[in-house]
Formats: sequence, structure tokens, C-alpha cells
Amino acid sequence: MGEKPLALVTGAGGGIGAAIVARLVEDGMRVLALDRDEQSLAPLADRDEVCATAFDLADLAETPGFLAKLVCEYGVPTRLALNAGVWPGAPIAEMSDEVWQINFAVNVTSPFAFMRGLAPQMAEAGGGAIVCTASRNAYRSSVNNAAYDASKAALLGLVRTAAGEFAAAGIRVNAVSPGVVSTAATPEVEEPLFKAAYRKQIPMDRYGAPEDIAGVCTFLLSDDARFVTGQDVIVDGGQIACQDNGRFMQIPGLDS
Repeated sequence: MGEKPLALVTGAGGGIGAAIVARLVEDGMRVLALDRDEQSLAPLADRDEVCATAFDLADLAETPGFLAKLVCEYGVPTRLALNAGVWPGAPIAEMSDEVWQINFAVNVTSPFAFMRGLAPQMAEAGGGAIVCTASRNAYRSSVNNAAYDASKAALLGLVRTAAGEFAAAGIRVNAVSPGVVSTAATPEVEEPLFKAAYRKQIPMDRYGAPEDIAGVCTFLLSDDARFVTGQDVIVDGGQIACQDNGRFMQIPGLDS
């Protein structure tokens, strides 16, 4: 895979993750693209700059050995996009332990395990940058999504603490919090009535695209962000900042 800088992206098989991979390649990097779904990685397999590898991030016991194998084979990635996420939900009173645990395993504990496993080696390599994909749900609640909302809020706490701990080693740590992004994994947001109503909450009057999020992620991983750490960039078309401006009440079929 040559001597270009090496990056690692989780959840790379589609949506935001695939867009991050594409941008990093455009920026001249080699990329270790990880996803639990091997088939979703197939479109990346024929790119010389990309090594596509299937791995289940919920398998925390196997993570240290998996990372050691990656480093042995490809070298130390100095740019980490810890993007993978899951969001199974249920009302709190009906939520199983399994639903709660899988949200935290993938959304929080896996990024922690990747930081713990790779940050010391990144430091030895001269530093680097980490970006985690959080969510607007870390700031605004969503009915029946307590596990997801709590896990993304916890992820932001991890990012801030890691930024402080790793700064002296030359490693920056930041987050990106997307609003609604239309991908193959979120077909429900394209239901016409839901879409028309929800977009009224967004001043820019559209959903995000994977490329919108990828652009911010790759900026935070780049040297252009060399003095940025411990931050979360909300990328939601202005939804949180302007949610109380009254426009969201203009729902089709109702008098405004």
C-alpha cells in the first residue's frame, strides 16, 4: 500500500463512512476501511489505496488482537475516523439489556478500545488525529432512543477527556455531530409526510448528505485543524441553533 499516510475508518461500508474513505483517498491517504458487513466493503476492495477488512466492533474481546494484527501488517494509522454506530431502540420501560449494551458497545466502548490500543503507537509515530462521529442526539432527546442518545452523549465525554490526555503526545481528538443524514441505513426518514414535517425544523430545508459530514471529518483529521482539539462540530443545517424560531410549526396539513 505504499508510503502515503495511513488512516483508519470504521463503519466504512456505506453512508458517512464510505464518504470519509473517499475523501481521505482524495487527500492522498491510504485507508484501512473496516465494517462488520463484508459485502458492504466490496465496492472498496478494488481501490489500491484502500484495504477493506471485515470486523465486528461489538467483539470487544477480539479488538486488541485485531488492532495488533493491522499494525503489524500495514503500520500505524495516524488518522482515525471512529465513525461506526448503531441505534436499536425501545421505550425505556421495555428496553432489553441487549439493546442497551449493543448501543454502548459499538458507540462508546469500541472508540475507547481503538483509542487505548492505537494512541500509544500514534504517539511513538509522532502524533496524529482522531475524529469520532457522535450525533445531534447527544444534545436533543429522541423518544424510544434512550440507549443511543446516552451513548452519543457519553462519546462526547470520551472525546473531551481523550483530547486532554493525548494533547502532549501530539494527538488531537474531536467529534462531529450530524443531524439527520439520508443514507441506505435510514430509509424511514424518506417517508413523505415525515420528511416534509421534519425538514421544517431545519433552516437549510434539507437533510444532510454523507459528503457533508465527511468534509468536516476530513478537515478535523487534516493539518488545517492543527490547533483544534476537544471540540464537537454540529453539522445539522442549523437545526439545533434555530429550532425555536417557529418555522418548524409549519407542518403540511396544519394551519401555521
